[in-house]
Amino acid sequence: MLIALMFKSYFIVMNKTLLSYSFLTIFVLFIFSFSFVSCNDFESDQTVPSFVYVKGFKLVENPNITQSSIDGFQTEAIQDAWVYVDNEYIGTYLLPCNIPVLKEGNHKIDIRPGVKLNGIALTRTEYPFYTFYSQTHNLKAGQTTTIDTIDIMYKDEWTVFAIAELFERPYLAFNTDGLNQDSNKLVKCNNQDTVKWGEYCGAMYLNSNQAIYKIISDSIFCNNYSSLILEIDYWCNIPFGIGISGKPSSASATQYINAMTLYSNENKGWQKVYIVLGKVWSQLSYPNYFKVFFTPQKKDGVTNGWVYIDNVKIIHRPNN
Repeated sequence: MLIALMFKSYFIVMNKTLLSYSFLTIFVLFIFSFSFVSCNDFESDQTVPSFVYVKGFKLVENPNITQSSIDGFQTEAIQDAWVYVDNEYIGTYLLPCNIPVLKEGNHKIDIRPGVKLNGIALTRTEYPFYTFYSQTHNLKAGQTTTIDTIDIMYKDEWTVFAIAELFERPYLAFNTDGLNQDSNKLVKCNNQDTVKWGEYCGAMYLNSNQAIYKIISDSIFCNNYSSLILEIDYWCNIPFGIGISGKPSSASATQYINAMTLYSNENKGWQKVYIVLGKVWSQLSYPNYFKVFFTPQKKDGVTNGWVYIDNVKIIHRPNN
């Protein structure tokens, strides 16, 4: 219930978060909404709630998306259920969850998958590129309706994969900035103690005596400003930065703007994160063509640094 209270008004601002809000702005909006929200889940004459138990979500293949069948394409980090009854927002709940609903009889239940943007708990939101559950259930006071694990998929009609690099192809969508393919510092790794999906992952190495470098993507075309997300699975013993490069105008020099830094998770193993790129894209004045870059960074006490990445997806809405 506390999470439902915290996020009820916060949901109103989260759609814009995917595009432009900074962390500070989100925090201010969160505090403001928390101060004025009241929980109305129980605004009815019913005193004994019905319950809806939600086990969780499973991301499955979408046959309309070509790469969807490749091992690793379906990685996800869904942690929350955003719950609606008859199109009325009930709350946001950590999965698995048992949700009290003061309604009886047939009611439409919508359950939407939620993620943490940039890996920050404060930026929980429905993920707009996933499908969601919507079914009518006969609710009974004092009884629990169980909804088994929900199969969801990427919305093919709403989702453009500007880049989907799973490291299973001969040629990569990323190269070392300023260097040719034959001197690329992003390489394919097939060490089975490292690889978790498929046969390969990407690897960037940075020893303590080496110069820092940038790995940069192929050029991306996008003119839809509604959302721009990078999904990435990573495992590293040194930090690495993620950002966008582009020209604010045709006469400008190329600029590199960092979106965020991911820190060492050596002891945790592979993790997934959804990174909002819209803010830094806006700082470049939304050029239609831009690139995404990675920058391995040094860490005190680490002589042989490594960054493993996989299932890199840069996603946006269809172009105008």
